[in-house]
Amino acid sequence: MARRRTTVQKELNEKYSKVTWEDAVEQFLDSLKIKGLSYHTRRWHKENLQAVVKALWEAKYATEPALVTDKMLQEVVLKMIDNGLAATTINHRVRSLKQFYQYLTAEAIVGSNPAEKLDRKKAASTVIETFSEGQLQELLAAPDKTRFVGLRDYTIMLLLLDTGVRLSELVGIKLADIKMADNEVIITEGKGGKNRRVFVSPKTKETLKKYLRVRGDIPGNPYLFVSAEDQPMKRRNVQERLTIYGRQTRLEGVRVSPHTFRHTFAKMYIMRGGDPFSLQALLGHSTLDMVRHYVNLWGSDLQKMHRQFSPVAHLLRQ
Repeated sequence: MARRRTTVQKELNEKYSKVTWEDAVEQFLDSLKIKGLSYHTRRWHKENLQAVVKALWEAKYATEPALVTDKMLQEVVLKMIDNGLAATTINHRVRSLKQFYQYLTAEAIVGSNPAEKLDRKKAASTVIETFSEGQLQELLAAPDKTRFVGLRDYTIMLLLLDTGVRLSELVGIKLADIKMADNEVIITEGKGGKNRRVFVSPKTKETLKKYLRVRGDIPGNPYLFVSAEDQPMKRRNVQERLTIYGRQTRLEGVRVSPHTFRHTFAKMYIMRGGDPFSLQALLGHSTLDMVRHYVNLWGSDLQKMHRQFSPVAHLLRQ
């Protein structure tokens, strides 16, 4: 009987060298789907990994996952930097690579993890755009609430501002998710497939009730927000409507988008004394990282709040 004269690593590479990048990515995406990650998260990883394999191919490197080395990946990242890609974009691709190879290693599709030592590029601090109270007043006054579309858009803006929900979560809200008696909305399309509760103020609740009366019952359409043709609103429909109001009000220095409403909700929540832990739960963040970022960004504002609510200042007030 012939003796094996190859290393374990070489045997694994030979065994899996026929697994293409595309096949491995599909297996990885299927695993994310099983874990309950949203379509948009899976698409985000797919686009990042497609960009990486394109860069490997252009560099004339192997594209079979088992044959890719850490040196190849480092060269690809350096090429991205040389090409002037934003640090955020590079970090997104590195993040996807790390998760991709962690999965492949765990499933023994590759013998080693070439992405393990990849470092993320330090990104410059970015200022998160938020609306001022004056800008919010202008936006909320823009829709014609005497018409269905205007009332719907006004309700959308109030809900975005009052809850901080993501755009994908907003369009996924169904009538059954509205709990008027409890002043809450159940988010069932949350990031990572997680459900959570968000709450509405009396003004938003009152507007929701009015919108629901005008919306009426639409057979076969369980979604809260609908078009003038009684079809479920898509993400792009909401963004297009907000863009129209942005142009109409001629707001400057800020993009009128669902995410700007989300950031504004977070800032105002903190400025009015909300704690980071409850904000994390309301926004649906899996960690406190983003909430800490909010706090750091608005440190000067928090100093003003501290002067107002300082225990020592109140205790020893003359």
